[in-house]
Amino acid sequence: MAYRISIDTGGTFTDVVVSDADGTITLGKALTTHDRIFLGMREGMIMVAAQIGLSIDQLLDQTELLIYGTTRATNAIVEGKVAKTAFVTTEGFPDTLVYREGGKTGPHDFSRDYPDPFIPRRHTYEIRERIDAEGGVVVPFDAAQAVSVIETLRREKFDAVAICFLWSIKNPEHELAFAALLDKHLPSVPYTLSHQALPIIREYRRASATAIDASLKPLMQRHLHDMSRDLRDNGLRGRILVSTSMGGCLNVEELIERPIQTTKSGPAMAPVAGRAYARMEAEEGDVVICDTGGTTFDLGLVRAGEVVFTRETWIGERWRGHIVATSAVDVRSIGAGGGSIAWIDPGGLLRVGPQSAGSEPGPACYGR
Repeated sequence: MAYRISIDTGGTFTDVVVSDADGTITLGKALTTHDRIFLGMREGMIMVAAQIGLSIDQLLDQTELLIYGTTRATNAIVEGKVAKTAFVTTEGFPDTLVYREGGKTGPHDFSRDYPDPFIPRRHTYEIRERIDAEGGVVVPFDAAQAVSVIETLRREKFDAVAICFLWSIKNPEHELAFAALLDKHLPSVPYTLSHQALPIIREYRRASATAIDASLKPLMQRHLHDMSRDLRDNGLRGRILVSTSMGGCLNVEELIERPIQTTKSGPAMAPVAGRAYARMEAEEGDVVICDTGGTTFDLGLVRAGEVVFTRETWIGERWRGHIVATSAVDVRSIGAGGGSIAWIDPGGLLRVGPQSAGSEPGPACYGR
């Protein structure tokens, strides 16, 4: 009998759903194991396999498709646990991530600090080059200065590099030249080019998407590589798909190259499921979907029977968080999940989150 497995790993729990050829659904649950994600997946699959009278080896051998969803990327951004990333941009434009799109929520409200950029200003590096809006070269690419910057990146031990040059969407020549130098002088460090990540005119949004994608590459590439290898080593011969922020799936190899598509990939499936349940209840109108995880609380909509999509996807509060800017299921997330940690700030005020107890040690209500 051919099985299909769906697995969702959150910051606290790993959920496993197995369906057989008749459509019978069997559920399993285990604590998420962050150091090696497969171990938690394995515990959940062992639980399911026992319920249907199989060993885990038999279950994996008879599985034709495994779909994987995760909040790992979103949680890393919310909790500030992404890779140390350098932002490399055109000389004279170092504040794209700092000033964003010109302000903050309530520009005259001085009780709230101006939000920090996704990549700290001190981790921004300027390259002598300039492309104009027609794609013409105004200032030639300074290869010698670029190599000097790359040597600085090596000394500062950056884990990833985000490259966003002005008007690279019209002419990517200079971004590609910098990438070639990175391949030569810093081959072990992953990078993202803005004209490939998000080829749109709006500079801040392109820069933000590039920075987020680059910062996730060390984490998510290792995560997906290890998970895929462990599943294969344990007998899975079927296809492996990974859910995306668009509410669909891609092959795991494609997601490894574009980890930004995994942001909100777990929460994006909630409105898809909500629409299915609403249709079962003959509710074809507007539906509000709430999804409480261990790390985040997520909210989405089904409007007139259809999932709502947006390019205004923010991780955190609008204008104060960080915009992903790629097309995605419209899900809003805040760092207030079931495992959020309560703490006292230097002023003596009670705060909750965005840090989470996760699965290690786990929420206090589980006695861990």
